[in-house]
This record gives sequence, structure tokens and C-alpha cells, in this order.
Amino acid sequence: MLEESQIKQRFVDFESRFGRGDVIDLYFAPGRINLIGEHTDYNGGYVLPVAVDLGTYLMIRRSELSPARLFSENVDLDARILTAEVKRDGDWADYVRGVYLYAQEYCGDLPPFDALYFGDLPLDAGLASSASVAVATALGMQSLGCALEKDDIVKLSLKAETDFVGVPVGVLDPFSVTYGKKGQAIFLNCKTLEYRYVPFNLPDVVLIIGNTGTRRTLIDSEYRKRRVECEEALELLSARLGPKRNLSEVSINEFERARYSMPEKLEKRAEHVVYENVRVEEATRSLAVGDVATLGHLMNRSHESLRDLYEVSSTELDALQRISLEQQGVIGCRMTGAGFGGCVVALVKKDNVDRYLNRVPTLYYQSTHCDAEFVVTRPGEGARKL
Repeated sequence: MLEESQIKQRFVDFESRFGRGDVIDLYFAPGRINLIGEHTDYNGGYVLPVAVDLGTYLMIRRSELSPARLFSENVDLDARILTAEVKRDGDWADYVRGVYLYAQEYCGDLPPFDALYFGDLPLDAGLASSASVAVATALGMQSLGCALEKDDIVKLSLKAETDFVGVPVGVLDPFSVTYGKKGQAIFLNCKTLEYRYVPFNLPDVVLIIGNTGTRRTLIDSEYRKRRVECEEALELLSARLGPKRNLSEVSINEFERARYSMPEKLEKRAEHVVYENVRVEEATRSLAVGDVATLGHLMNRSHESLRDLYEVSSTELDALQRISLEQQGVIGCRMTGAGFGGCVVALVKKDNVDRYLNRVPTLYYQSTHCDAEFVVTRPGEGARKL
């Protein structure tokens, strides 16, 4: 998180930009990393995310006159919301507009406002930056008289991104950003939203986020295509096995009986989802008992599956994962997020962190000619008012 002095300066910046007025409220929504369980959320499966200390800060103050005025330090752009007629404008503020519009389904008409967004969460890096903005905004609606329960914050943020912005994401990001808990991972069933906290019972290791320096957007990537392929695979498997509501309802035994009747591409997509769900369950048990070796092994297998079967990795992600695994004290490493660029997460023994941070940036640059950035983290707290 940012230093207190950095945050205090933003109060000065807020009044410089929007003028003096009533009390300014401050909210924070973290990013997230997913230890394992990628592309299973929209297939009704399991995930194992943790919130991180990086995130989005929102300063917000009710105002009297429309339009609502917004500024994001992260993209250095301002925006407006015409409160009487909220429409997409194709910019960063569409996430805010969507939340503001749908919040009125819960609370009725809401007043205009001034808002300053800032933070330390990299954009388009697979760390849920868009969900962080949406959840911070949904939480901040209480400053406009619309206090929402956590379940409603998740639903509202997801609807803003899928229906208003038009990105067909799953529930993983807004749920983990909202429900994150310090020192805990979340084992989540994305179909039922049943969840439980799992202590990060690994005192001798830390998580290192490695940002490859390659940005990706889900709108421009093959993310949509993967979802369509999963739907096609589900249709074929249901015809062979009987009705299934999602790929996560297909057991390993059922998949192995039916896999050779499918086109190769669809077989590979389904294989990833079916086996990834099993890996999440095994990883959750391993984390609960402090079995770091098994957890690391499962993370490595997950990356291989995402690379070879689901085909959502990239040259840079593969390079950083491979280089990380070659380092002393690295137990496991995988891409985290939707892929096509972004970040890896490495499980590293504490005694080897300095060595890792001294060696890997140079080795990665020599391999890719890209500059990577690294953050050492542990599971943090979810969205909250500060």
C-alpha cells in the first residue's frame, strides 16, 4: 500500500482539482493474484485467489451539480458522468459509469459526485485492475447514500464489467477483491459462490509477483474465443455423457471416456478445465496442511496446461516462468490472470528472495528484451473504507 504521506498529498490534490467542499471519503480495493484455478471461473469451477496489498484508492465527495467529475492518476485522464443519462464513452471511466448506473437499481437516484482514483496496481497485468476500480466505486457508493452488502458489491461490479463495459469476465476478480482476507486464500466455487478461507500456512515462503511488462486487454485478446470454445466443448460432452451445465461438472473419468470424440482443439480446452479443477482442490488441501512442495508442483502443472492446452500464455510469460523455476529456492511458478501477457506468481523461500530479485530481472531481459517488475507480497485484506 501507499505511504501515509502519499495519501495525504492526494487530499490536497483533490481540493486543488475539484475545489473545497464537504468531507472527502477514502476507499481502497486491492488487486488479486490467483494461486491456481485459471479460466475455471466462467466454467463453473474452483479457484484459489488471494488479495494483495497493491490496489486502487478512491477519494469521493458528494456534489450538488451534474456532471459527476472524475480523474484517474493511473491513466492521467479526467472524465464526466451525466447523471441524468449514463452512457458508455469508451474510456477508463466506463467501469465507474456502469457501477453508478446499476447502483441505482438498489438505491434509487444517486447524487452527482467528485472522485479521484489513484494507486499502485499495474494496469492490464492480470491482477484484476478493472475489478479493483469497479469494487472501489461500488463500495464508495455509500458516500452517496447507497451502502451495499458484499454480495451486492460483487454482483454489481461484475454486471458493470460484463453488461456495461462489455468484457465477458467471470466472478473470480470482483469476489476475491471484495472478500479478500489478510493471511488467507479463498477457496471459491464459482458456480454456487460457496467459499471458505484457507490459511496461507507457509511461514517460510513468500509470493513474488513478476510483471512481464507486456500489457494485454481482454477485449482485444482471444479471451472471448476461449469462452466460445468451452461452450462448444460442453455441448459435445453433454451429447455424449448426458446434460452438463458447465465443464466443471465433467469428471476426469467422464472426460477420458468422451475425449476422443471431440475435435482436438476443443478436447484440449476441456482437458485443461477438467484437470485444473482437480488441481485446485489438491492445492487447497496442500495449502491447508503447509505442504509447500505439492502446492508448487501443482502451480507448475497449471502453467503447463495453460500454455499447452488452453494456449493463453505468451513468450514473455513462459520465459519468466522458466527462468524463475531455474532459481534456487523457487518452489513453483505460474502465470496468473487470463494470460496473453501480464504477470506470473512465484512461490519462493524467504531466504532466497534477495537472490531471486538480483538475478531474474537481468536474465529475463536477456531472454526477452523486456523489463520486468517484481513485488513481494502475502495475502492481504479485501476492499474497505479507510
